Amino acid sequence: MTDELFPCDHCGGKWAFGFSHRLLKRPSAPARDYLTAEESIAPEINDLEARSLFAIPQEKVCCIFCEECGMQTPWIAIGDDRHAALEKAGTIWNARTRRPAAKEGDLLKLVRKELSALDAPFLIDLLARTEGDWEKRGPIFAMLARKIVDSKITLSDFWPVDTVLNDAARYRKLQQLAKRIYIDGIASIQFPRIPATGGDEGNFENSVNLAVDDLPDRNRW
Repeated sequence: MTDELFPCDHCGGKWAFGFSHRLLKRPSAPARDYLTAEESIAPEINDLEARSLFAIPQEKVCCIFCEECGMQTPWIAIGDDRHAALEKAGTIWNARTRRPAAKEGDLLKLVRKELSALDAPFLIDLLARTEGDWEKRGPIFAMLARKIVDSKITLSDFWPVDTVLNDAARYRKLQQLAKRIYIDGIASIQFPRIPATGGDEGNFENSVNLAVDDLPDRNRW
């Protein structure tokens, strides 16, 4: 999920995870809106200090916030499943309803980059957020689109991008399954035994790829 989170909707800054504690809602306590609460009772981001067993009961919560402007999602109770809580916060973070208008500086940053087919979503996003000055920006968009098309043709002629991305995904999956062990006092990395579940035995590379693909998907959190 971390590779699917968008930049901040407000300023384009980098997102980060926030963890904290908040008081448990008790039947005798009034309902509180922790987003508009006073600083004295609102959860503090990255407050990870352990609580005493004799303190007022609290629950662990998480959120996603912007490191630049501080905009954040509501606090989500972690409960027994931290990954499910982060998944819920990520869904809220990506549900953006307002996108700021594109600035001239945003377009210039893209012009100075060496564009490839992977930059197409950024160009489409800039195009969607452009509200005026089409006579000046239109030719620039056309130039950027041509650079992306040319780069896609060039890359496919020499080395398919899909093959590189698929191999990278397989590596990330194996990396998460690896364990650090000690053999005769020497630190080593151990990979699990992977059954050869399919593929042509005569094509070793294909059989290895299919065996790794059949493994459970990696934990993206």
